[in-house]
Amino acid sequence: MKPGRKGIYVLQSLIISYIMTGIILCLLAFVMYQLKSGTKIADVGVTVTYILASMAAGWIAGRRIGRRKFLWGMAAGLLYFAILICVSAVLHPGEALITGERITVLLLCAAGGMLGGMLG
Repeated sequence: MKPGRKGIYVLQSLIISYIMTGIILCLLAFVMYQLKSGTKIADVGVTVTYILASMAAGWIAGRRIGRRKFLWGMAAGLLYFAILICVSAVLHPGEALITGERITVLLLCAAGGMLGGMLG
């Protein structure tokens, strides 16, 4: 496999995972609106969305690359998180980049991507 191909596969997996994130978050917003539920459910829903999207990115990257799937899956999960942090920094410039909650999300994205890569 050509070296540039791996990067393309990871990029494709990230694009698909962000499309999936958008769809899931729209469904979550609709369900929350219909149920008139609180922010606790939203927090859990967003966290589950991050995990599922990271798993999808890892699964796609691992499946396409074929070797060291868990490492490529973890890389996809970490890149997924890095993009989230960059977008958050642009949209909320005054917020701290490193918080306990964000470290937890980082670990969940890395673990989700790794699991997806192993399953791929």
